[in-house]
Amino acid sequence: MSNLKNDLWVGVDVGSTTVKIAVVDPETNKLLHYTYQRHNAMQAQKVFEVLREAHGLFPDKNFRVAFCGSGGQPFAEATHAFFVQEVVANALAVRATYPESRVAIELGGQDAKVVFFEKDKTTGKLIASDMRMNGVCAGGTGAFIDQVAELLRIKTEAFEGFAKRGQKVYEISGRCGVFAKTDIQPMLNNGIAKEDIALSSFHAIAKQTIGGLAQGMEIKPPVIFEGGPLTFNPTLVRAFKERLGINDEQAIVPEHSEVLVAMGAALSLGSMFADQECFYRKEGSLDALIHFNETRQAENKAKAAADLFFKNEAEYKMFLEEHKMAGNHYPQPVSGSTLNVYLGIDAGSTTTKFVLMDENENIVDGFYASNNGEPLQVLKNALNELSDRYEEYGCKLNILGVGTTGYGEQLFAKAVHADFHTVETVAHANAAQKICPDVSFILDIGGQDMKAISVQDGVVTGIILNEACSSGCGSFIETYARSLGIPMEKIAELAFNAKSPSQLGSRCTVFMNSSIITEQRDGKQPEDIIAGICRSIINNVFTKVIRIRNLNTLGKKVVVQGGTFKNNAVLRAFEQYTGLKPIRPERPGEMGAIGIALLTKKFMEEKRKTEPELKSRFIGLDAMKTFSWHNQPGQLCQYCTNHCSRTIVTFSDGQSFVTGNRCERGEVTADPNDPKTKALIAEINKKMQSVPDMIKRTNQLLVKDYAPAKLVENNGKTIGIPRVLEFWASLPFWKAFFTSLGYTVVVSRQSDYKMFEAGLHSVPSDTVCFPAKLVHGHVLSLIEKKVNRIFFPMMVAVPSDHTKFTATSVCPVVQAYPNVCKNTDEPEKNYGVPMDQPIFHWFNAKLRRSQTIDWFHEHWKLDKKLLDKAVTEGEKALNNYRTTLLEEGQKILDDVRAKNTFAVVIAGRPYHADTLINHNIASHFTAMGIPVLTTESLPGVYDQDVPSHTRIEIKNTFHLRMIGATMISAKDPNIELAQIVSFGCGHDSILTDEMMRMLHLDSNKEMLMLKLDEGDARGPVGIRVKSFIETVKARRAANLPDKPESNEPLFHTPFLPEDKKRRRILTPNLSPAFSVLASEYMKREGFIAEYLPVADKEAIELGKKYVHNDICFPCQVNIGEALHWLVDHPEVPQNQVSMCLAKNCENCRAVQYAVLARKALDEAGFKDVTIITTGVDYKGMHPGFQLGLDFRLHMLWGLVTMDAIETMYRAVRPYEVNAGDTQKVYDEWMPKVIGVAGHLSTMQLVRPSKLIEVFEQCIEAFNGIEITEERKKGIRKPRVAVLGEILMNYHPSANGFVENYLMNNGMEVYLPGMTDFFRVDEVVREEKIKRGFSANPMMDRLEGGVTSKVYTHAVETARKSMHKFKLYEHHADCVELKDYVSDIIDPTYNTGEGWMIPGEILYNSKHGINSYIILQPFACLANHISGRGLTKAVKERCPHIQVLSLDYDPDTSFANIENRLQMLIINARELEKANQQ
Repeated sequence: MSNLKNDLWVGVDVGSTTVKIAVVDPETNKLLHYTYQRHNAMQAQKVFEVLREAHGLFPDKNFRVAFCGSGGQPFAEATHAFFVQEVVANALAVRATYPESRVAIELGGQDAKVVFFEKDKTTGKLIASDMRMNGVCAGGTGAFIDQVAELLRIKTEAFEGFAKRGQKVYEISGRCGVFAKTDIQPMLNNGIAKEDIALSSFHAIAKQTIGGLAQGMEIKPPVIFEGGPLTFNPTLVRAFKERLGINDEQAIVPEHSEVLVAMGAALSLGSMFADQECFYRKEGSLDALIHFNETRQAENKAKAAADLFFKNEAEYKMFLEEHKMAGNHYPQPVSGSTLNVYLGIDAGSTTTKFVLMDENENIVDGFYASNNGEPLQVLKNALNELSDRYEEYGCKLNILGVGTTGYGEQLFAKAVHADFHTVETVAHANAAQKICPDVSFILDIGGQDMKAISVQDGVVTGIILNEACSSGCGSFIETYARSLGIPMEKIAELAFNAKSPSQLGSRCTVFMNSSIITEQRDGKQPEDIIAGICRSIINNVFTKVIRIRNLNTLGKKVVVQGGTFKNNAVLRAFEQYTGLKPIRPERPGEMGAIGIALLTKKFMEEKRKTEPELKSRFIGLDAMKTFSWHNQPGQLCQYCTNHCSRTIVTFSDGQSFVTGNRCERGEVTADPNDPKTKALIAEINKKMQSVPDMIKRTNQLLVKDYAPAKLVENNGKTIGIPRVLEFWASLPFWKAFFTSLGYTVVVSRQSDYKMFEAGLHSVPSDTVCFPAKLVHGHVLSLIEKKVNRIFFPMMVAVPSDHTKFTATSVCPVVQAYPNVCKNTDEPEKNYGVPMDQPIFHWFNAKLRRSQTIDWFHEHWKLDKKLLDKAVTEGEKALNNYRTTLLEEGQKILDDVRAKNTFAVVIAGRPYHADTLINHNIASHFTAMGIPVLTTESLPGVYDQDVPSHTRIEIKNTFHLRMIGATMISAKDPNIELAQIVSFGCGHDSILTDEMMRMLHLDSNKEMLMLKLDEGDARGPVGIRVKSFIETVKARRAANLPDKPESNEPLFHTPFLPEDKKRRRILTPNLSPAFSVLASEYMKREGFIAEYLPVADKEAIELGKKYVHNDICFPCQVNIGEALHWLVDHPEVPQNQVSMCLAKNCENCRAVQYAVLARKALDEAGFKDVTIITTGVDYKGMHPGFQLGLDFRLHMLWGLVTMDAIETMYRAVRPYEVNAGDTQKVYDEWMPKVIGVAGHLSTMQLVRPSKLIEVFEQCIEAFNGIEITEERKKGIRKPRVAVLGEILMNYHPSANGFVENYLMNNGMEVYLPGMTDFFRVDEVVREEKIKRGFSANPMMDRLEGGVTSKVYTHAVETARKSMHKFKLYEHHADCVELKDYVSDIIDPTYNTGEGWMIPGEILYNSKHGINSYIILQPFACLANHISGRGLTKAVKERCPHIQVLSLDYDPDTSFANIENRLQMLIINARELEKANQQ
């Protein structure tokens, strides 16, 4: 050990945007020197500089160095220093400096963390008991502030000053920097003060962090605030204090909090690494930093050559030749002449453009510049500059007409008195058709939006806009380039010079940043990263926005335009990605302006035919000189209860423009008490009411009093019912039922934003859909109303309302969210209001009656006969409600048919009628005079022959209606279709594509899909609705011929009986061993089977490319594996291959994998490959392949032995003396045992003695492995249980080999067996029969009895043999686990892994396992409930454990997951110590 007196402890924190260093004196723990600097993507250089500077300050001291932070690890390796996880460093620093803290909120450049601390009961030290870190989204971090500052055109350093002066807080989505832009852009354009926007952004961050990260955990003071953004922005800390309701004493803002983590890293040298020697040496280590990039790059060189933009100089020259752009120099007109021109103005979201076009449609002048958040000012200056210039030329401009389009179309039209204005999509399409009359596809990428426009025979047939996410729009390159100080026009040049372009995937912009950090760490240069970004933009277009896999559908002539395509690198990326030669106009950025100029010219010429003297209404260039305006933000509208906060812009000519209003009444700015104003408002009200709106009617009829018979006198008690989820379908039933029994029913008030925010802190899963997040607020609203009880049942099944088919299930979130709510909000414990929560499986109306009577009789002790009558009253009210909706819908249809106009059906779930969830969508249509229908009010929706027309298997009654509505729209000329999708809705990722497929098959129509969440993006939604209506009108005017009835089967190329001998079946990996087992069984049955290699990176890329991005990750993995095999085996004819997929869980997406696989195979060019599934085939997909009971029984013996082998492997491997022994035994015996299991004869299934014999030999082999002395004495490593979604648990490459990672880091891993996943269905079936929940109890008893006996027999047989294993210990199976969970969740709910996850935790926490990881695909429906939804309830019952939820998707960066695993591992060691004492 070196001499302590001469040592200094040095912590270096390498973050995503900055490098921090802290030098600490080991004797006093005091900070001697620190610095905090931005690294601008040059990490290695900055690390070198700060260390060199520190050495200069303490020349004769010896440094012991520890690195931490997201970029720290490679530097620690290069300099032979230590590396410490940043959360641990943080805990050490907090422990040393502010030991009284309970919660730390830390914001970094792109990560946000909330760490909960506890005092260890045994040691009295602070330990981090739980931590939440932003997984998938960088909303609410420092990057967010940078992005907003960028938008406000102020320096990040000045942001705090602005926020401090802010007065009023507006709603901004803190969820994402990009969405926030959507909220802020209109605010800026409306002249809201930058100060207020800065302040509101801080509130958005606080809201996002508390709502997104607390996930139902309470944030108790004192709270310590740390990290750069919280150090340099005291106003941000103030926003947190206000939202958390804590005072100044309870909020700790440490000095130098920006280097707190670096200081913790320095302190780790005295605790964690106290007895280890540090090999950091000044000379060698600094030298390593100088050469850091070179060594990293050498590794990258080889793979980069294939990846360049151009093979050689000649190819580059040819490219430039093909795509020439016009310069900014316009020809100077002759002095003394007069120019007749049209002025087209495009007010974009981030830029303002205009062109002057002469009467021959030539562009004679133009302008393109950034808005700087002041669009009117930019326009005024530009027009004045134009007018001065023409005065100098001595040329007179005669303006014949002015048109406006774009984001600020209305504002500009009002300001300059335009003659014509229209929605931007129409303008863009027009301009493209001008330069290429037979264009088939137009792609327009602007600052924040992308538009994909399809054209057929000159008619615009489809317009797709990016949903809400602007990953891959122009502003992203711009922001990044600016952060590196690269001017816009230099970007392409730089990108083309890249030697090894980065691969950044198609991710959210902010995550892109985390990919970028990794790239920088690997020594990539700025030009490589810029090149990567240009490519990822195009990648995003095709995987996230338009989602076109088959590029032939784009047609022959593709035009690309918009400001982003001014960048040659993006254009080249498009060529390379699509293999097409697109046409780029000479002025790609001005196409919107050119289009509106053309349209204005056409419009004015039409009008001049009748009025030849017509002059433009334009105020004139002279008037522009004195043109001024005045903004009044925050003017509340008095004309209805919404009280929209409006901004009124008054122009110098007295005209005014209003934004922020939701309806026409808001445009009235005169004195409300003036009789004239009153008359005007009455007029508008009348007009608004004259257009039928069934969403509004649904809201009225839902809570109407249906006057049920009073069976009992009023008892004075109130029952609260939240107006959420399934109640939107059944409220009239319950209201009448309770009223007839003498109760007063109180329904929670209509949703509003305040209510949503009030409940936000208790949302346990931040990726669950908005309708679910709203539930917590509604429950609080009932508590405020002081009801006696709240009634909120779990509705697992509802009676089918279709006349021909039964579909009874509802989405897992709708089924079980009441349970999540009960566990997180705990109304009885916190407010003394009991919540009644029966679980109902209403497979038909008879069960609705019997289960309702049983529950209320048992729990409320009411008389059964009385209850029977009350159910009848409920049913009457429900029928009345439903018929009224259909009758009113019929009237609307009769009316539009008579006028030959059209109505729009808004397809969604019943709860999409909530006007907060749909953001008043109907008003967009009704304002244009278009009537709105809902799915439930569409006559005929319950009678469509759905199953024979759709590929998907419909188990969900709401989906049956949505598909029904699609079939009606396809056939009825007077109905158009729009669909509302809630962001993160798993089902819709399949439904939307299927509805579009069905609509295109039978009609020329397009469907409008609107993805909505909590953000109120009224502007963008308006643009989409208008564009949609414009295409509908154009299509109706074009009178296209009807499409002939299509007779193609739902699934082409079925697997036929004769395929048994000629097609090889590719079996997917659930786990590698399972795949082998399935293949062996199929071979025994005479099929040709081959198991697929475990998915590698390429397979996952293919899955991502051909499977819709919102589909769960396991599906992408399995389909990707098969596609990869097909791509790798071109020599195998397609008609000799079949792809196999598992088919289970019918409430979630797992049942639909085959639909997605067919689409993927067709689009990837494998039309002749058939598909088989392990489930029942209802769609004629594989008549030649059916698996039945025999398969299940064979699999069963395979499963129990396979599980046992896996268990032995995991028990022995951490303790083997000779590395690799365990793996050898596993690799030899697993295939042997499985081979026997797959080939058992039917006779042997009862007592498979051969299998047991081989299995016992396998146990002997495991017993023969030498293990450590410690393990023999019973001393074990910390144990971690890995739970979660079945494929994520067992599929090694899907979860990033998490099991190996844990073992290599000194953990023993426990994974539950796979048998339980299949066996639990039997346990649930038994429970349902017992409680009267079964639809056909006779059948269920018969089949269930047999199956469960066999399961029990097999499990017990294997267990008996396992007693011979030297490290055997008993683990509870699902039969035992059921008893552990009944007070948390009803055991008859079993979507996905159901209650097994909480069950495993509750059981194992009593048996020495303290750490749990729950793996789930991003936005997995079932895991919102059984994973995250129940974590709080589980932790209350076992406070000594830690639970970490990990989300996976195809773009998950392992770095992010590793950070969290490291934290878990370090905690696991501490917990182990604490719990042993």
